[in-house]
Formats: sequence, C-alpha cells, structure tokens
Amino acid sequence: MRFLKRWLSHSVRLALALLFAIIAMQAPAFTNDYATALLQVSADARRDVDQREATARQYYGVQAGDDASLIAALRAHEPANAETLALSLDRVVSLQAALGHITGSAAIFQPVVALADAAHDPGGYKAAIWQTELQTYTIHLDLTVAALLYGVVGLLLGSLLGHLLSLPFDLERRGYRVPG
Repeated sequence: MRFLKRWLSHSVRLALALLFAIIAMQAPAFTNDYATALLQVSADARRDVDQREATARQYYGVQAGDDASLIAALRAHEPANAETLALSLDRVVSLQAALGHITGSAAIFQPVVALADAAHDPGGYKAAIWQTELQTYTIHLDLTVAALLYGVVGLLLGSLLGHLLSLPFDLERRGYRVPG
C-alpha cells in the first residue's frame, strides 16, 4: 500500500508538472493569434467607421476634418447617429490601443500584457474576441524562446502544485497525523 501511495504521489506531481508546462507553452502562440484577431477586427471596425463618416459627410454636407469634429458637427443634425458613431470610434481606438500595447512589448512579455489588457476592458470590446480565440484555438507546440521559457515556468508551477496536493500523503507516510 505504501508503494502505491508513493507511486500515485509521484504520478500526480509529474502529470501536473507536464500539464502546466504544455498549457503555459501555449501562451505566446495564443497571444499571437489574439493580436491577429485584434488587428482584423479593428481594421474592419475602422472601415465601417470610415464608410459611415463618408455617408454622413455626403448626406449632411458636413466638411469636418477629423473624427471628433465630424461627430460634433453631426450632433447638430442627428444626435443618435453621432452617438453610435462615437461608440464605434471608441471601439476602434480601444482595439488599436490593445494591439499597440501587445506588439509594442517584448515577445517574452506579450502574453502577460495581452492578459492584463484583456482583463481591463471597460467597454467590453475585447471580451468577445478573447472568447472566440479561446474557443477556436488549436493546441500546438511552439519551440520559440518565449514558449520554452513559459513552459519552464509552467513546469515549476505544476510541480509545486503537485507537491502541495500530495503533501498529506507524504506526511502520513512519514508518521505525521493529518488533521481532518
């Protein structure tokens, strides 16, 4: 029985270490896919805003230069349309800023920056992109430096968790009484 407990304890440690390593190695590839999706969605949203601005300029005869002045001029004619255009423009700016934060950081820090940026999403613009990427992501092993470093960190964290989970068995085996 002692042998089985020790074997199970080591198996749990090894399995968790490997699982966490493989999951952590996905972070750079997932971040790359997320950044690509941000680029595509922000480009589509920008094209939509540009088309709506061109229509507003043509229909209302507004000759404003930048986005803010066009929205201000459009408010005099049709406030609801100006408000939806402002929200669309806010979405474009938010998505482009997120993409800029991710691509502007070093490759090793991009997954952390992407996660922090996605967590700070007051407009809710990035949540749908994040969820879609999670649902459509295909697991694969990258052998980049960043993926390997994340894999090592995942290996260490998984090993730590495995040791913590098997601690009661180890203490019992050594003669300590486990409360509970």
